[in-house]
Amino acid sequence: MSTVTGGAPAAAATAPTPAVSVVSRPAAAPAAPVVPGSAGSFAGLRLAAAVTTLSPVTISTSLSSAARSAYLGPYLSGMVVDRASGSVLWSHRAARTRMPASTQKVLTAFTVLQTVPGSDRIETRALSSRANPGNLYLRGGGDPTLTSSRLGVLARSVAARLKGQGRTNVALYVDDTAFPRPSLATGWKRSYISGREVQWVRGLTLAGYRGADGTMAAGSAFRAHLKANGIAVRTLARGAAPAGRTEVGVTRSPRIGSIVGTMLRVSDNDQAEYLLRYAALQDGRFPTWSAALAHQRSVLAKAGVPTGGYRVYDGSGLSRSNRMPVRTLTSVIGKLHADPSDRAVVFAPGAMPRAGQTGTLRTRYRIAATRCAAGRVIAKTGTLNDVVALAGVARGVDGRDRIFAFLENGRRETVAARNAVDALAAVTVGCRR
Repeated sequence: MSTVTGGAPAAAATAPTPAVSVVSRPAAAPAAPVVPGSAGSFAGLRLAAAVTTLSPVTISTSLSSAARSAYLGPYLSGMVVDRASGSVLWSHRAARTRMPASTQKVLTAFTVLQTVPGSDRIETRALSSRANPGNLYLRGGGDPTLTSSRLGVLARSVAARLKGQGRTNVALYVDDTAFPRPSLATGWKRSYISGREVQWVRGLTLAGYRGADGTMAAGSAFRAHLKANGIAVRTLARGAAPAGRTEVGVTRSPRIGSIVGTMLRVSDNDQAEYLLRYAALQDGRFPTWSAALAHQRSVLAKAGVPTGGYRVYDGSGLSRSNRMPVRTLTSVIGKLHADPSDRAVVFAPGAMPRAGQTGTLRTRYRIAATRCAAGRVIAKTGTLNDVVALAGVARGVDGRDRIFAFLENGRRETVAARNAVDALAAVTVGCRR
């Protein structure tokens, strides 16, 4: 089975699903669909009528019962926190650290949003040498969303400017020196690269590229677009832009907030790794693996996030060396949800997946044990061969928001374990089968 982090979820399990402890209450109305563009994490969600407050004892007892599912085993850690009061409603082996898989991307999102304004955009520049005007440089800024189409738009404007100078041919150099020479993260398998899980992290690349050298791929695409616009490229090579240079064109990424939202919704490994490096770069660090992760630790410490036992080696959660205590994860989710500007990015309708509706949760919460929680859970998924993780916010049938994190390691019955973890979130909502 190939290793995948937070990719598209499998179809509904045919294996038996875990029983969900029942919370006594009137029947809930079906969850309403997401209301695009509306404010608030759960805007448009209908709550059950006449629901009494779910007691902490009831929630804790029900979660403990659901955690005994045969599909979870002894390698589950979990925590549920009342959003308003901050009180821990349930804690299960919380001192144990687990592989977080793609829930690691929640911490990447937090690091980025604490470092860079969500309105910022990453720039890829076309530069000409002042000493040798026939030398053109395509300098990357660490943009994981750069497409051939955008390079085509850039090439048209650059070609028009070059022709205005009487120039019809150039030597093209691609500059990816914004990031260090790429290498495997600690805990990465080389098969992650060849198996299309993630690309080499370079200062210049094409979005979604899978191959040996994304920088040269971007250069080849730009060369083809220049040629189509009447500019011949006599040389294509890697080279750093000189200090004496003139900007002749620029293309900008979508807003950082938009990239963060997409990264969370579809669990994009490339975007996670590039964003983590970009945040370190904007903090004034040359973004090696160690510098980027040191920057994240600095951000977490400044925010008061508990990090005892936390070990991290990448931004995507692919690393099998990563270890996360659930307290760290729930703390970060709580801070993202509490801050209005962060919440508007992370919990927007097009960002963090919504149970049964969007992203990597779109096809989940459709079986009997969990269907009642559709639309009431907004959470980041995580999957490796032997890891199932889910962390986010559940809107209870009583209208209260609860922060949760469930990290399960060691089971290879991925679909059945996923159903069991989804059932824990359904219990957190407080609904029955």
